[in-house]
Amino acid sequence: MNAQTLLVVIDPLTDDQMALSRAVAIALCTKSRIHLFCCTYLDEQELGKFSSRKDAKHTQLTETRTWLDELAAPLLAQDIPVSCEVVWNQKWEIMVAQAAGRIGAALIVKTSFKHSTLERAIKRTSDVYLMRTAPCPVMLVKSDEAWQNGIILAAVSLEENRPEHEQLNNVIFSQARKIAAATNSELHLVSALDSTPELIKLFQWTDESEQAPVELVAQRFGLPARQIHLIEGTAKDVLTDTVQALHADLIIMGTVARSGLVATVLGNTAEKVLDLLEVDLLTVSRS
Repeated sequence: MNAQTLLVVIDPLTDDQMALSRAVAIALCTKSRIHLFCCTYLDEQELGKFSSRKDAKHTQLTETRTWLDELAAPLLAQDIPVSCEVVWNQKWEIMVAQAAGRIGAALIVKTSFKHSTLERAIKRTSDVYLMRTAPCPVMLVKSDEAWQNGIILAAVSLEENRPEHEQLNNVIFSQARKIAAATNSELHLVSALDSTPELIKLFQWTDESEQAPVELVAQRFGLPARQIHLIEGTAKDVLTDTVQALHADLIIMGTVARSGLVATVLGNTAEKVLDLLEVDLLTVSRS
């Protein structure tokens, strides 16, 4: 993984910065630098404690910046290059996406907390917003525990013979291979299928091929057949079951930008499984 800068979203409401713990581990493996990003804002009631809005903003920004410097100190001691940024804005998820583009971040790392299906459906959560709009891959961290099992799982779609799907599959697999190599993990590939025989047509292989579908996919992606998991069923069930069966540390999926009613009705598979997974999720999109 040739990450240059990891943008870490710092949560001002807690001292438990799980995203930062994960980013440090990745930075040490990839020789990347870390950019600590935090949005701060005070509501009208909180502003009333200060002599003026200007005083409140200055005080809050100064205190938050001091806190980020304290978080950065242990990283600098490990020879990890660190920069800090504090922004005064209520729409912090928008600010995160803009900052990632502005600094050319290779990855956004953010802590993710479980939400109900209804909350995800009727409210634009920060996770979903970043998955759909971020200019780089987004890693949603579920725990600050170290990856222990050495298994990275790439989820691809093999049932639609369209160039955009093939392109997204390539992006997913490329990102997964880089992370697996950097963390010395074993890379597995999973795909939910309606019918495995259709793979021959989708990949435009000849009907004379005597190889099993798993072997054909293994050949396509350059992995051992035992690391290919082609399972019939819904994507949601197949992905969550495979993550549990393999004890994967991270699953990598593609996401498609959608907005408005289309986004509410369709969503993305990554969004549908986000709250069902106990492991970290990395989402990528087509460039």
